[in-house]
Amino acid sequence: SVLANVANKRLRGVYDENPGTYGLWARRAPNAPDFKNINVVQLSGAPELLRTNEHGEFKYGTMKDGAETYGIVTHGRIVTLSRQAMVNDDLRAFDRMISGFGGSARRLENRLVYAQLTGNPTMGDGEELFSEEHKNVSTGAPSALQFSALSAGRTAMRLQRGLQNEELNLAPSYLIVPAALEQTAYQLTSSNYTPAKQADVNEFRAGGRTSLEPIVEPILDAVSASAWYLAAANSQVDTVEYTFLD
Repeated sequence: SVLANVANKRLRGVYDENPGTYGLWARRAPNAPDFKNINVVQLSGAPELLRTNEHGEFKYGTMKDGAETYGIVTHGRIVTLSRQAMVNDDLRAFDRMISGFGGSARRLENRLVYAQLTGNPTMGDGEELFSEEHKNVSTGAPSALQFSALSAGRTAMRLQRGLQNEELNLAPSYLIVPAALEQTAYQLTSSNYTPAKQADVNEFRAGGRTSLEPIVEPILDAVSASAWYLAAANSQVDTVEYTFLD
């Protein structure tokens, strides 16, 4: 019982010390009570209001919905440690082993969330997450991380529409980049720049009207050293959602 208590405290301590970068932009849903599939329903905006005629007649409208489905899975490993090994543990290997699992759990969560971006899964509407149909992807030389590409990405996000074809008027809040683009991301969002002319004003800088917070994630480098992402704040619109078992 004493060992179990010590292990739990060590595990929780290290787990909390390594939050991972996904928690900055992804949205945590309420804990799931069981392993049944979770249906996330998206409801469109209300239909457009129509001017009434002289008799004050109101016309019926419709609303649309969409849904995505996901579920809870379990991950784990077992490492055996004999009583003799614990008694002879003058190098505190027991503590380090338990602490290591805390960090391992956080790294796994980080990889699972970013796999949703890099894996480009098919959504409930039959289209991939990033697709021409969704109007949220750009390729080729103009899409390389630079000021003009950020401007184009912001415009594409502003023009995103809901299920009812309603204007959403979203603005990006996070610039998610691989380690290879870290320096470029910081330069594009740095406040340490005084423009010499109006064309040099950068509203992506810290303190700008559409400022971006860079998020550097080395997991992305293994897939692409040049691909980058813009994400809105999850308080403004749903992004990637994750949950834990109760």
